[in-house]
Amino acid sequence: MASILARTAAAAGAGAVFTALFISPAFADNHAPVTPDHHRPVVSAAAAPNVSFGSRADAGGDGTVWAKDRHGNVIAEAHWQADPGGTMYPKGDTLYVSDFAADGLGARGEASVGIKISTSGSGDRVQRTKNVAEGKKLYINLCMTSSSGNVCSPGLTVRA
Repeated sequence: MASILARTAAAAGAGAVFTALFISPAFADNHAPVTPDHHRPVVSAAAAPNVSFGSRADAGGDGTVWAKDRHGNVIAEAHWQADPGGTMYPKGDTLYVSDFAADGLGARGEASVGIKISTSGSGDRVQRTKNVAEGKKLYINLCMTSSSGNVCSPGLTVRA
């Protein structure tokens, strides 16, 4: 019985060390995914808008980044569509940016292939098309801007 208790205590101690090591902020800082600095969240020194970001990418290369207000409402999004084609969409790869809320914040979408576009207010949707080499990996992000500062999402990896 003492042997079982000793082994259980040893295992619990090892588990505590493992948990402390792999959940600690120092471990996370040193083992975070590596992305270029300009694709990390950016917050100006002034009071930035109070928003949170979410994102998703699909296997076809498309992806969307969205911003939510403090109540959980989606207020803006940036969407990358690789080669939309067809009669309803322009040819080439397209970044769309939409602003859904009359909240005093602007929405700016950026793609690492030299595209930066901004909406002009609530209800606005803008797009920019650029023909990018097939399969090229790139990053998109969404920035929420205001007169008191801005905040940008982390970069989302998408493909052309």
